[in-house]
Amino acid sequence: MTLSHLILQGGLWLTEVHFRQVMFVESAQGFVFLSGLMIGIVQGRRLLRKGEASMRASIRSRMIELWLWTIGLVFTALLARDLLPGGVEAWHNWLATARLDDPVRVFAILTLMFQPTFMDILPMYILFMAAAPMVLRWVMAGRWMLAVGAAALVWTACQLGVMQIFSIPLDQLLETGDKQGLRMAFDPMGWQLPFMAGVILGGLWVSGQIKWENLLGPRTRDLALVAGLFMLFFAPLRIATAHGLMPDAMLKVFAPFEQRSNFGPVYLLNFAAAAFLFAWLAIGGATAPQAWIRALSQGMRWFFTRPALCLLGRHSLHVYAWHVVLVYALRYIDASHSGGGVLVNTTLGLYVLALLWLPPLWRERARVPAAAPVAPPLIGPLPPQDARIEPSSRSR
Repeated sequence: MTLSHLILQGGLWLTEVHFRQVMFVESAQGFVFLSGLMIGIVQGRRLLRKGEASMRASIRSRMIELWLWTIGLVFTALLARDLLPGGVEAWHNWLATARLDDPVRVFAILTLMFQPTFMDILPMYILFMAAAPMVLRWVMAGRWMLAVGAAALVWTACQLGVMQIFSIPLDQLLETGDKQGLRMAFDPMGWQLPFMAGVILGGLWVSGQIKWENLLGPRTRDLALVAGLFMLFFAPLRIATAHGLMPDAMLKVFAPFEQRSNFGPVYLLNFAAAAFLFAWLAIGGATAPQAWIRALSQGMRWFFTRPALCLLGRHSLHVYAWHVVLVYALRYIDASHSGGGVLVNTTLGLYVLALLWLPPLWRERARVPAAAPVAPPLIGPLPPQDARIEPSSRSR
């Protein structure tokens, strides 16, 4: 995600080393899905062991924490814009230009309806977490199909533009002197789908209703092959749209289905295929008859269990907030010095990536070494205390 957010005059070749160049899948989809998966696992387990009240209290506390981080980042950025020389010029496209004391803009910020560039995922996360308790209740009661159907229905309404009934007048109501009102890079009605998919899968996992050996084992090898074929089909289309190579007649048909802001059908199909293929290779690939697939699976497991990456993961909220600070600082430095050459831009980009480890290292500086916790198995359910919540105990 940080690679995607490094904006420098003259460009940066590091941003091209990203899978989004060959598929309609970006870091944001993975971030949203994994966030939902963790909510499903952690809060689903809490629901089973401590009850619904404990789960709701935990989610509410997390929502408040995320809200504080979000508005803290926004107001800090606006203060820097107004106080630093050249700040308005450097960040006017990212932060707009309305004064910090404008009551309409302040209201939009506090209600998370004005989301500056690169600060638009946490507000979605907060909104999705508000709906997570109801979804987890359905899943634990064995009504996961209702949860899937509700998420699919909301996504469908988004594709039909239903949200514009509310968003257009709201945008006009919140508009200030810089001609910006409602500002969101993502339509939450569309982007809730990968998050809720993660919540549902996480809940099914902890309640023992899903067996990974059936979903990501030899029985689904052909499905993994189909997912790979989908990726191969869309790869040339992604390259063509990125470089203006698609014929106009074809682009007119293709473009309405390739809307990133509302997580359109093209992005949905690509993410579903990429996510399943990735998971199958990492888990089912370990028992594949082909030696090269087993080697690839082993390599993926080795890479994603490196201590340096796990360190970032343990402090993901703080790393996310810090990455926003870094990319804004990089933008200001670049704008203040009229840009640099390839060597300067590459050095700045690598320096920003290296600095991502500062918050995790700082937070763990006084950590007492302890035995590493036993990781849950990749195949099989997590061990809950109860298999599921029965209808008669939902209120407990």
